Amino acid sequence: MARWQGAPTVALDTEFVRERTFRARLGLVQIAVAGEVALVDAVRITDLSPLGTLLGAAGSRKILHSCSEDLPVLRRASGVSIGTLFDTQIAAAFVGLGPSLSYAALAEALFGVQLDKGETRTDWLRRPLSAEQLRYAAQDVEYLPEAAAELERRLVALGRLEWVLEDSATLAASDADGPDPADAWRRVKGLDRCPPLVRAVARGLAAWREREAARLDVARPFLLRDETLIALARRGSVAPHEIARLPGYDQRRHAAYASQWIDALVAARLEVERGAAVVEPAAPSTLDRDRRQAIEDAVAALVTRRAAELSLAPELILSRRQRDGALDAWGGRGSLAAVIGGFRGALLGAELDALPPVRNG
Repeated sequence: MARWQGAPTVALDTEFVRERTFRARLGLVQIAVAGEVALVDAVRITDLSPLGTLLGAAGSRKILHSCSEDLPVLRRASGVSIGTLFDTQIAAAFVGLGPSLSYAALAEALFGVQLDKGETRTDWLRRPLSAEQLRYAAQDVEYLPEAAAELERRLVALGRLEWVLEDSATLAASDADGPDPADAWRRVKGLDRCPPLVRAVARGLAAWREREAARLDVARPFLLRDETLIALARRGSVAPHEIARLPGYDQRRHAAYASQWIDALVAARLEVERGAAVVEPAAPSTLDRDRRQAIEDAVAALVTRRAAELSLAPELILSRRQRDGALDAWGGRGSLAAVIGGFRGALLGAELDALPPVRNG
């Protein structure tokens, strides 16, 4: 770490295992810096805090590929959040190589290199690791510095480097292990098809599951599966002898938690009955609903047109989640482009605010 201080770029990757645990268990940290490639054994080296001096250094750019899962692992291991980030998957998307491009596909697209994919199911916590496993891990950072340099060259030519740095910074700021418990319901599959009362109870159960899974460090499905959560939310109550008949119940995995399910269901229903949990947000008036739909359609059409002009996927210009979040925050007051902000607000700019449905009044 001392030798690498002051390096302008540091390429990183991690190998971890997360099957039964809430938090990923770190096996290796791969680093490429100053012409060297190092594999840090996170199983045998229990104190990785010296890595924090490298990760948090403001003067160097950290290069990772599709790093949303790597970031919380590195933060917990080193005690430091990543500083300036350059995510090569985001960069590849903005140079037109396609969204969600894998690292192997990126290496082949840029350099014609075909990387070994034979160790994807390795248990990175076992020791010793074979020479093939170590080589596989090293390759994950071997081409990253060169790939980042080539992508940056193309981004500068296109005038899009700041776009990538902005999205990378947003990603770097979200290095939590999971969502806020109050938002955990958004991850529950099938919840959108349930009636309002069931959704309200399920939100309480999802928040309990998030908190308890974090406390016990157990994977969410090993604590309570989505289909079981919804089945519980549909019931007024459940007796201990009925637990085994719930969909998704597994005696080996879930028997130890069944009594907690009953308590969590009682608590979630009580919150709804007391009015402490929202059953369903107030529905907008027909006029508001119609105007909202007109605005969504107008913005989507503008985004699609602008994306075609730039030969990019529309979700890169403005995703549905970004659009909906901006519309919720905007509420029909002021400039929608200003609410969106950043390069997206500037890119859509006056044309966005000039759309007929967007105009106030």
